[in-house]
Amino acid sequence: MGLAGLVQLVLFAYATGPGLAGTSDSTYYLHAARSLREAGRLLHPDGSAYRYWPPLYPVLVAAAGSLVGLRLLHGACLLGCLLGWSWLGRKLLPEARAWVLPWALALGTPGLVVSKFMWGEAVFMLLFATYAVALYQWLRTERNTWLAVATLAGGLLPLQRTIGFFLLAGVGTGLLLAAVKKPRLRLGTVLHIGLSALGGLLWHYYALLLAAPSVYQINRGWAQFFSSMADYGFVLLRWLLPVRASWYGAGAPVGWGIGLVLVLAASWPRKQPSTEAPQVAATLFPRLLWASLFGLLLFILIATTFTRSAAGLYDAERYASVIFGPLVLLVLGRLPLPRSQPGRWLLIAALGIWLAYSAGRAGSNACALRRLPIISATR
Repeated sequence: MGLAGLVQLVLFAYATGPGLAGTSDSTYYLHAARSLREAGRLLHPDGSAYRYWPPLYPVLVAAAGSLVGLRLLHGACLLGCLLGWSWLGRKLLPEARAWVLPWALALGTPGLVVSKFMWGEAVFMLLFATYAVALYQWLRTERNTWLAVATLAGGLLPLQRTIGFFLLAGVGTGLLLAAVKKPRLRLGTVLHIGLSALGGLLWHYYALLLAAPSVYQINRGWAQFFSSMADYGFVLLRWLLPVRASWYGAGAPVGWGIGLVLVLAASWPRKQPSTEAPQVAATLFPRLLWASLFGLLLFILIATTFTRSAAGLYDAERYASVIFGPLVLLVLGRLPLPRSQPGRWLLIAALGIWLAYSAGRAGSNACALRRLPIISATR
């Protein structure tokens, strides 16, 4: 795990060596952070109240003090995310497969890409990893301290990115279904869901009803729904298989949409016979992870259909980055456990080839990201 983390930091340091890149979102974050430091308020460049995105990231940008500090924050978030999911992998996966997870995360494209940009996704990924670890510990120990940590991290998710609500919706639904059969979870589940959503709901009530016109309007209808389904199917398949970017236009969108369904089916968890996890955590927690994936993807597809939410491969890669860790963990959990020695060696060889391909792609992506124009603090 330590060596994988070091490799990840080397890739991050090389990709971000010249500085962080930016988009139009980044301009708003920078101005809001500057106005917070100078005037004590989050403001848009036109002087209006900051409201288009949740407030946590510009607050963190202001706290970082400079783009160098922000770069260090992104690197720390990337490493923390790897450590969190790798720790869960050691608890939930057989030892023969647990070693793969930290290397898959270290050599993965999603974290490297989003941490290069002045976006909130790097922090968002760390928050979700922290949330997952705390939730697992609560299910394992039933200690209220872990429930409080999970609720705090869960409450920060929608204050960092609006799609945090989608993750909470998936996990919350799974917890409520489990609480029906497990009375000991009921009170904690209800409190956890309610308190996790409270801060985000209050912010969005202010942002959508008091400070901004409604963004809820039909986009392109069902055509957009299926188009976005193809986008996310392609992104997730490309994470797991050697799929080239140029293949997207060559294939029929319906094929990539079917690919999304297949990835979700392939990641549905099954019980692991030999892990460190106790029974409730070994059976319930992986299903909660799967529910978070399903909830995020389902509600994003609905959002791109019925709101002015951004869509396309570019945004799909960005928004889905938060589920890369749990997706790889769940897929590794579904791999067969060969009983014969040749079968085990064949599986190790296949995983080694996959990691080698990921390493080559990570190096290529780091070089490409390094060449991107960087954002200026005075922008």
